[in-house]
Amino acid sequence: YNHVHLPLSEHAQWSQELMSSSEKSDLDNFHMDADSDGGRRLSGSGEESHVDHADTTGVPVQQGIELPEIPEVDTEHFPRSIYFIMSNEFCERFSFYGLKAILVLYLADFLGFSEDTATFALHSFIFFAYAMSVVGGYISDSFLGKYRTILYLSLVYCVGTATVSLTAVPGVMPGDPPQWWGAAIGLFLVGIGTGGIKSCVSSFVGDQFVPGQEALLASVFSLFYFFVNAGSFCSTIITPLLRVNVGFAAAFMLPAILLVVSTLIFFSGRNTYRIIPPGPNVLKLAVSVIASAFRQWFRFRNAPGFERPPHFLDYAKATHENRLVDDVKAALSVFAVFLPLPVFWALFDQHASRWVFQARLMSRDFCFVTITPDQVPTLNPLLLLSLIPVFNKVVYPQFEKLGFKMKPLEHRMSIGMSLTALSFLLSGILQLAVQAHPGEVSVAWQFPQYFVLCCGEIMVSITGLEFAYSQAPKSMKSVVMAGWLLTTAFGNLLVAVIAEANLFSNVAYEMFFFSGMMVVFVGIFLVVVLFICKYQYKDTFSEEDVEEQYGAVDGEGGVRLRMLDDLHDSDLDAQEENLDVASLGTLDSDVLPDRSELTTLQLGNLDKRRSDNLHSKSKKPSKQSKRHTQGVTYGELNDEMELQLDSDEE
Repeated sequence: YNHVHLPLSEHAQWSQELMSSSEKSDLDNFHMDADSDGGRRLSGSGEESHVDHADTTGVPVQQGIELPEIPEVDTEHFPRSIYFIMSNEFCERFSFYGLKAILVLYLADFLGFSEDTATFALHSFIFFAYAMSVVGGYISDSFLGKYRTILYLSLVYCVGTATVSLTAVPGVMPGDPPQWWGAAIGLFLVGIGTGGIKSCVSSFVGDQFVPGQEALLASVFSLFYFFVNAGSFCSTIITPLLRVNVGFAAAFMLPAILLVVSTLIFFSGRNTYRIIPPGPNVLKLAVSVIASAFRQWFRFRNAPGFERPPHFLDYAKATHENRLVDDVKAALSVFAVFLPLPVFWALFDQHASRWVFQARLMSRDFCFVTITPDQVPTLNPLLLLSLIPVFNKVVYPQFEKLGFKMKPLEHRMSIGMSLTALSFLLSGILQLAVQAHPGEVSVAWQFPQYFVLCCGEIMVSITGLEFAYSQAPKSMKSVVMAGWLLTTAFGNLLVAVIAEANLFSNVAYEMFFFSGMMVVFVGIFLVVVLFICKYQYKDTFSEEDVEEQYGAVDGEGGVRLRMLDDLHDSDLDAQEENLDVASLGTLDSDVLPDRSELTTLQLGNLDKRRSDNLHSKSKKPSKQSKRHTQGVTYGELNDEMELQLDSDEE
């Protein structure tokens, strides 16, 4: 039998009008034949009904009855909204990294902080900024949505950068050195702004894509990271120059101006964005699920004959919807693999503090140019801009050609964190040499540690960003992205605590300590991923995402074609039977070799390029000629295959 599932309302309309046009029609007697124009028609005891070849749903259509068409999806170009977001991200990152590049020297040279106190203050600021990502994700998912959250908090961000710039003007703040509370207010507002929008921007990028654009989504985060580092690269060159030649106030003013430009660019693209409205208070619901699971466990743990559920949170299914519980389980499984990431960020972000002070003790005359200490971190975005295409176009594809596909967690991120540990081992060795020969060791010797660090960042940060978005349940994407950013916050808190505690008499020993800690946590990470969580990757787009874009793909409201041949006479081979189909859903190829069955062909994006190249052929020659429709074909239909309409759900 061949079942075509229609949305119930359309099925009723179609059936009613068909029956009225041909009374006492027996739907079971309709057969699918080929039209001369390449379409399909229903033939049988009733009137013929034509299915035009352009009808991508593949549903038989009575002439004069219009069924909704599945929209075509561009699988080659990014949505236009992406370019507004990327331009906004470039300017915003210019602002943040420009401020961050000179902040540690501002604290030490302008406000009179010691190196340890300046390091503590810088990493405390970064901790606060990234911790605010949780608040931003909460506001976004529960109240304002991503677009309005980004827009409103960008305004707070603008006020904060302007405050930092104003208080850096000599004489504005009392005291010598100037009092620090003015800068603290400005940095507090900056932290609210940058942290609040950070979890929303990356997930807002992902929201611009629909099912059928998985390949574009996989590459957009590399582009996103490219723009982040392009902004960082430009700002870490320009703002230190302004600091040296004009002063701290001018150096802070440029990021403030760029942030205003960033906000205007984002606002100007408002009509191009794909905006997903906020849902319920997901954090509150998640806490409720966890609390309910504990209550139910405590209540039934000693009950005779009680069987424990497969997952602890399944206890909460007695009081909450299954989908909500499953979403919380999925979110927590993602959070579990974030465990070692604070240590990674603790190492990485010290290139803006400890490594800057290290460069200060080195000879910075390079190629007839004297480099300032806060310009040396420019190596990070410069190397990233150069290495990202190399990894995407050469490194990863080369491994795949060798038959080794690098998985996100157990391969890419694990190797990346190991490289980060190596970079701090190199920096510790260099620190010993710098202390032995202050002012004599060339700053060029910092290049190896920056190179290794950047390779590690690409494999950890870009991979983790895509992983966090793709694996997060739809209802909690911003919260999961906030959790990803929260790992950066705790990493910087770790650095701040260790720096302020003065645990090590020598900075080199501190670097060796961080390197060893990273190695330990790589081991913990692998144990969690491979043995404790046994993480199973899920598809980038869930069935819920497909339903939102195209209508339900199965069950009620679904559009589905299922063709079954004679189970005893046919022996289709999936390798030899090239099915001429356009499908977003999954073709159960495991069934095909043994049972001549096309299972659940779920119609989604029409990949015209693939459809044009596929041709159906049968091992058993058909009595009829091959029948194709232009754009969508469902394979060759032989005399034994009948199309029967069935309004019942499977």
